[in-house]
Amino acid sequence: MAMKEVIEGFWKICLLKLAPQDLPASGFLMLISTLAYMLINTIGALLILSPMQAILSAILEVALVGAMTQLLLWIKEMGARFQQTFTALMGSGVIIVTLALPLSFIQMQVGEQGAVLPSVMILGLMIWNLAIVGHILRNAISSPFFVGVLLAIIYMYVLISVSRSLFLPST
Repeated sequence: MAMKEVIEGFWKICLLKLAPQDLPASGFLMLISTLAYMLINTIGALLILSPMQAILSAILEVALVGAMTQLLLWIKEMGARFQQTFTALMGSGVIIVTLALPLSFIQMQVGEQGAVLPSVMILGLMIWNLAIVGHILRNAISSPFFVGVLLAIIYMYVLISVSRSLFLPST
């Protein structure tokens, strides 16, 4: 599968037109999408964290997403779907974070008072991301869309809670 086809596949997953099972079951594709996800998340985290914290945050996020996905698929006795599901989560995550990065940068530059439009757009991307992750998870476990979205909300809650507790100072 050519790189252009891979990116188009991830984009179509973001548009909810393809499912994780439409991706090839490839350890190499999973590795590349995971490395890309870690890189883009590290870059994004550098806006608020030190370089070492940003790297650790990206590694932790990948580990948590992988563990939660493996646990979910194990509970549903669908462990064989891990590779394509995890690849879809990583690849679509790269797209969403890439779209959010310029908005986050603008938000940081203009401060909270002038960042209404970037903040609204970031919120829109977060909602879209919940829909994407919900779409991926519901296809992975063959459940209704609302179940996938509920699981996506749980994923996001866990990721944000763990990241905040480890990397952001308590106020």
